[in-house]
Amino acid sequence: MLRFNLQLMLVILLGFASSFAAHAGTAWNEAVSGDLSGNGLAPTTLTVAAGSNTVVGTVGDAGFGVDRDYFKITVPPGAKLASIVMLGNTFVSGSASFLGIQAGPQVTVNPTTGAGASALLGYTHYTNDQVGTDILPIIAPPATYPGGLPSGTYSIWIQDTGGTVDYGFDFVIAPVNGAADAPLPLWTYGLLGSILIWLTWRQTARPLNVQRITRR
Repeated sequence: MLRFNLQLMLVILLGFASSFAAHAGTAWNEAVSGDLSGNGLAPTTLTVAAGSNTVVGTVGDAGFGVDRDYFKITVPPGAKLASIVMLGNTFVSGSASFLGIQAGPQVTVNPTTGAGASALLGYTHYTNDQVGTDILPIIAPPATYPGGLPSGTYSIWIQDTGGTVDYGFDFVIAPVNGAADAPLPLWTYGLLGSILIWLTWRQTARPLNVQRITRR
């Protein structure tokens, strides 16, 4: 029974580790998953979870009109959108590109006239020299949103009115209470698993029969 319980604990720990690792990665890549929605009233739904959630795509005008990207994410209860980091593939064709966020399942702003812009939670015109930086504090100032955006659904609007350009952003989801509640690093699960295996061996190993050996 003890051996079974130890093995069960090991399976549970490894399950937690593998499930957390699976959550950190690519939320959407247009080169793989196809074009994101160009309609703010019907954004593409992306699934995000604890850790890194990258979104990679292309916007701009290739001569057939401006290609805008709209998508929505839902930050789960007990979590927050902690940062939006600009990735190295991002390029701006002119002086700046645009990223705006509206709370809720839609972006209701008219992208041509700007009518209804007051509905946006915030926005920024990002530039090439911001690669590697977190642009969320510009969109959602810490004085209003300390620590990032709380749980809920958010719709994101990205555009560049110049030539076709690539962009990449990492939407980082973190626990609301910070590092103290963050999942354990993966090496911790490996260490705990090794300890459990050792304990299992200790409990099941047969003791050495000294008397039997000395009688021979």
